[in-house]
Amino acid sequence: MGQRRIGTVLVWLGGGQDESATASERAGYQLGGVLLALAGVLTWLVATAAVAASTSVAPAVLLPFTVVFGVIVAAVARALATGPRTSRAQAVVGRATVAVFLGVLVGELAAVSLFSGAVDRSLDAAADRRAAATPAVVQADRTLNQLKTNRTHLDDAVNDARGYVDRMLVIARCEANPGSTLCPREKVTGVPGDGPETMTANQRLAAAQAALDTTVGARDRTAPGLDADIRKADGLLADARTRARADVDRSLGARWSAMHDYTAGHAGAMLSRAATDLFFVLLVALPWILRQWRGETQQDRSERARARRHRAESEADTAIAVKQAQVRADTETLWAEQHLEREKMAAAARTAIERDELRRRVGAAVAAQADAPAALSAPER
Repeated sequence: MGQRRIGTVLVWLGGGQDESATASERAGYQLGGVLLALAGVLTWLVATAAVAASTSVAPAVLLPFTVVFGVIVAAVARALATGPRTSRAQAVVGRATVAVFLGVLVGELAAVSLFSGAVDRSLDAAADRRAAATPAVVQADRTLNQLKTNRTHLDDAVNDARGYVDRMLVIARCEANPGSTLCPREKVTGVPGDGPETMTANQRLAAAQAALDTTVGARDRTAPGLDADIRKADGLLADARTRARADVDRSLGARWSAMHDYTAGHAGAMLSRAATDLFFVLLVALPWILRQWRGETQQDRSERARARRHRAESEADTAIAVKQAQVRADTETLWAEQHLEREKMAAAARTAIERDELRRRVGAAVAAQADAPAALSAPER
């Protein structure tokens, strides 16, 4: 039951909906579904890796958010693969453009993760350059170098004094016993024994030893303080560099820019980047390409027949509605004409009645005027 449900989901992902499809057609739809699922999962993982490298958030926390990107890519790829079959060049170019855009977008994210080592080194170098130019770092570095120089001067003074003691010791020994081949001929008399020169050499040796002891004592008194100051200055310099490096942009856009600069300068890296982009372009477009290769299926024929029936029914309904509207318009026109005719006849009748009434009134008024003189003349006779 579980395998059947998974197969049904893969068929749906591949664009299959007709249960009457043959086994080979269902296999084709399932293959398209597998490719779509693979595109979505790889996009999800690539987006998670790219975003995790540019933030301090753990990848497990980002997974619920980056899954949206994988779902969007899979949904667009499914829309490309399951859209209406058409041979129009404009539609084909439009789908190919969308597939290339999505594939290159995911491929660039994958390239950012693929060259993460080079990207980190480039960003670290940029951070070091920026940190080295920061006033706080420059001042801390100058202070540290000055302290180290002072500390080195102390050691150099002791070494110089010790070297001078060694030379005076050689001269004093060679004054007493000049037979050694290591004795400098130009600095000793060459006469063995304890002469005035030997005494002078011993005095100079004692003075050199005293100077060495004084220098060593001064170093021992000063060096611990200088060492503490050096450690403190070194810590201040490290803190200043850390603060300066923290201000460097390490966002996803900065990482992509560093990746682009790296691949632009290395032919092998550029070839790997192009291969990655091409892989994801093919991954997004392959379900659509497989549908074109698969040809027309039973579902495609059913959908075309259903579309024709729907179009025919819609056209019939439209024709009927138009005819009914015409009949209604003719009926309303005829009714309006009949009503107008009745109104005209009624108006003519009212006009005739009013004319007759006016004629009677005029006749009555004329008759009354004719009878008035006769009534006035009757008593005189």
